[in-house]
Amino acid sequence: MPLPDPQLDDRRFQDIVNEAKGLIPRYCPEWTDHNVSDPGVTLIELFAWMTDMILYRMNRVPEKNYLRFMDLIGMRLKDAVPARTPVTLKLSAPQPGPVVIPRGTEVATVRTAEEQAISFTTDHELTIVPPTLRQCLFSSDDVNYADYTSKLTLDGEFFDAFQRVPLPGDTLHFGFVENLSNHVMNLEIDASVEGIGVDPRDPPLAWEAWCGETRGWVRCSVERDETGGLNTDGAVIIDLPGGMEARILSRLQLHWLRLRVIQPRPRQPTYSASPRVNTIVPSSIGGTVPATHSSLVINELLGRTSGVPGESIAFINAPLLARDDDEYLEVFEPDGAWERWQEVPDFRDSREDDEHYVIDGVSGHLTFGPAVREPDGLEHVYGRTPIRGSALRFVRYRFGGGVIGNVGANTLTVLKSSIPYVATVTNRRPAAGGLNPETLDAARLRAPMMIKTRDRAITAADFEFLAKEASRRVARARCIQVRADGAGSSVPPGTIELLIVPLVPPDHARTIESLQPPPELLEEVHQYLDERRLLGTQLVVDGPAYVGVSVEASILVQRHRNSDHVRAEVATRVREYLDPLLGGPDGLGWPFGRDLYLSEMQSVVQSVPGVEYAQDVTLYQVDIQTGQSRAAGQKITVADDVLLLSYEHVVTVSNR
Repeated sequence: MPLPDPQLDDRRFQDIVNEAKGLIPRYCPEWTDHNVSDPGVTLIELFAWMTDMILYRMNRVPEKNYLRFMDLIGMRLKDAVPARTPVTLKLSAPQPGPVVIPRGTEVATVRTAEEQAISFTTDHELTIVPPTLRQCLFSSDDVNYADYTSKLTLDGEFFDAFQRVPLPGDTLHFGFVENLSNHVMNLEIDASVEGIGVDPRDPPLAWEAWCGETRGWVRCSVERDETGGLNTDGAVIIDLPGGMEARILSRLQLHWLRLRVIQPRPRQPTYSASPRVNTIVPSSIGGTVPATHSSLVINELLGRTSGVPGESIAFINAPLLARDDDEYLEVFEPDGAWERWQEVPDFRDSREDDEHYVIDGVSGHLTFGPAVREPDGLEHVYGRTPIRGSALRFVRYRFGGGVIGNVGANTLTVLKSSIPYVATVTNRRPAAGGLNPETLDAARLRAPMMIKTRDRAITAADFEFLAKEASRRVARARCIQVRADGAGSSVPPGTIELLIVPLVPPDHARTIESLQPPPELLEEVHQYLDERRLLGTQLVVDGPAYVGVSVEASILVQRHRNSDHVRAEVATRVREYLDPLLGGPDGLGWPFGRDLYLSEMQSVVQSVPGVEYAQDVTLYQVDIQTGQSRAAGQKITVADDVLLLSYEHVVTVSNR
């Protein structure tokens, strides 16, 4: 809700009329007829109407003035935020040498008669290299390894991939010389129908890649498996994760991919005999790289300068996205050469000879340092002004962003940049995180807090406010003090923990993966707050813990109501109430550390139109990691760093 316009005078028409009539006995005691038919009262009402119009115009503070007030406190509208998603580029065929996907490769949606194409550009370079399989090892305990490398070279000689009767934990390791992070690998496998007992559409197998001591073995996404669990000839296409690292196994330091027999789910068929394999031939058929909703502009000429301090020059395109290190302004002064200038957030610390400039990404304007006349008549220059007639060139920038970039999965299918050997492109996950530039109404909401904090993190409210200032991808923030457990605790005194919840679009599912802040967001917030915290304060930025909530409800449906519709509405209302971002009693997200009571969940179910009454409502507390649940009784108790997360709900209905 936007802040109301400031009321310099809140009197209205009737207030002015009443005030004027109240002054009649004082100034005109002989005037005794105050009826509306009296000509004098008519004049009072006429002047009151004219005064009311003047007050109305005076109370309307123009947006331009409000923006100027924001400038005085160093506040600007926030830039647009681009949506992001990984895109997968497939090669026309495996290549004998490396294939480079340059940074800035442009992909887009299909252009239609009604809608323009939405473009994305890749964030960094990706080199797709052919894999070299150097070693194949088998292990049942991750301690002792048997070398199967020689068996892969014997054509026509099949061997057991696992133990004779495979057990959970049996692994087949493949060691590669190259770092295959973010590669799409194709494994051509020659196997025989020996691994009996499993469902070929759902074998208890997992492909995993080694990503260092911190992350350990990371599960890979299997795009296609034609072997039915190593039971027939075919291809297995695997998407390898990023961040793979080399590891020494059996005295060789290689990059490892493994196939592991996992613990089967309830009623999932398992192997009664090991599958047998003859040969495995790997090849790289593509790669995955993150992409951002943006269009790229190279070497845009911005014109020539007038030599006046504080000059502002407009870009051709807007809004601009945040600039990277290689996106900057070059100035060509007469009798000089192209020189790189530095972008700064403001001119507060700029000196007269500093080659600084400021960019307003929302309006798309570049501004040079001003000259400010002090009260004593002296002029103070903040930043250098280019010589009159200097040419300006911005070497590289990106524009775009906004909610329009939140496209669905498998919609970025057009490769606008020509790259040899690349045949197709797609995004297997929907793009998310796109936000439009901040509106003036939204800025009004944070202006009072901006004045209060003055860009310094002292109180818990300051940390929470500045976390949202650090990135528009932060939806919620909660600051808590980490308390030492005892005398031998390793927590330093004065440690502050900031819990942040990333922004998730309303139409995206609330899952534990989407609600965990990515590492780059944690680092961005930490770096921003680290410059603004008090000395002696230790800051930890992390995501909250989540407790799953499952609800079972038995309801009686009113007559002439559609049972299926009411059932779906009850489940939807329960999910909305438990939403970490938009749920809770006030609709601002479930409060941190707030317990959930059975009675309030009964009220939520009862409030759904069409529900006569709730016969029975039961709460279950769910372990997010294992999926196991237990009855919670009258309430679910959570700690200060915990949020509730809606899980699966069961609603049964009965009619009158």
